[in-house]
Amino acid sequence: MKALRKTKAAAGAELLDLPVPEIGPRDLLVKVKATALCKSDVEVFEWSPLVQAANYTLPFTMGHEFAGEVVKTGELVQGFVPGDKVAGETHIPCGICRECRTGNAHICGNHMGVLGRTFNGSFAEYIRLPEVSAIKLAADADYVQCSLYEPLGTAIHALQKVKVLSGAHIAVLGPGTIGLMTCEAAKAMGVSRVFAVGTNPERLKYSRELGADAAINTKEQDFVREIKRHTSRLDAVIDCTGNTALINHAIDALAIAGTLVHMGNVQKELTIPGFMYRVVYRELTITGIFGRHLYTTWDILNSLLESGRVKLEHYVGEVMPLSQYQKGLEHFSRLKGRAVMLPEGE
Repeated sequence: MKALRKTKAAAGAELLDLPVPEIGPRDLLVKVKATALCKSDVEVFEWSPLVQAANYTLPFTMGHEFAGEVVKTGELVQGFVPGDKVAGETHIPCGICRECRTGNAHICGNHMGVLGRTFNGSFAEYIRLPEVSAIKLAADADYVQCSLYEPLGTAIHALQKVKVLSGAHIAVLGPGTIGLMTCEAAKAMGVSRVFAVGTNPERLKYSRELGADAAINTKEQDFVREIKRHTSRLDAVIDCTGNTALINHAIDALAIAGTLVHMGNVQKELTIPGFMYRVVYRELTITGIFGRHLYTTWDILNSLLESGRVKLEHYVGEVMPLSQYQKGLEHFSRLKGRAVMLPEGE
């Protein structure tokens, strides 16, 4: 089979011929039907400082956002049969550590596997997927759209971190694909007012189409002043940028006892001047997310999609063969959605 591999501790990747994976007793062999290119995959291609600091063992097959068909199951698998359609949860929890047993399996403390990093990923014709990380799809599911299950789950998990969503006012920093998903999901989950904050005019305009009540271009406006013009109580900021200056500015937009949720990759040291007065005495909550909460996030995601209030079709930016991954990289920053790649024969 063809697989896109990270083989060297440097920028780039290689499309190689590999054997179809062998599976264990609790694994599924999945034929990948569609797989999407994430910003974190771009960072692996570029071998960014954040990726370098992770000290991943090379080589590995990249990719973690995908949908496919089960073609074989291990002898101990109980919940899936050949022919089932599935999406993948990127995290592979051990199931036995303290974190896994206390509701935090998504941040398993026992050397958790991560698809496309420590565990061979979905930029391939087939993937070995542990049953614990398989999410069953409807029989009529569209593979291209459902390759975007995982990023939508990330957006929903960020919203789960907000203390009270119903009637809340929130700001979403960075209207990339997951930021746009956060805007749409927020409205569907009962948020009263959503402010999309960014610099890309087309994506900001698109955020309004997806439900944002206001779109603020930080190149043209002071977004803290603009938000305060619209509301006296910004309950939460969800940062999808990792931009330390923007994050610092956003703290001043938050209401007392508000919540700051980190979703973007913060690649520089984050220093918060005046921390006592700006954060501690105002009792702000500063938190982050890593992936999706297992498995409450997936339940919410399925409910939102079934209701029709969130539509994955909004986030398919471009479809191309896996062999044209370079095109996906080149187009990544200007798409309003994901570049979705189809393995050989799809």
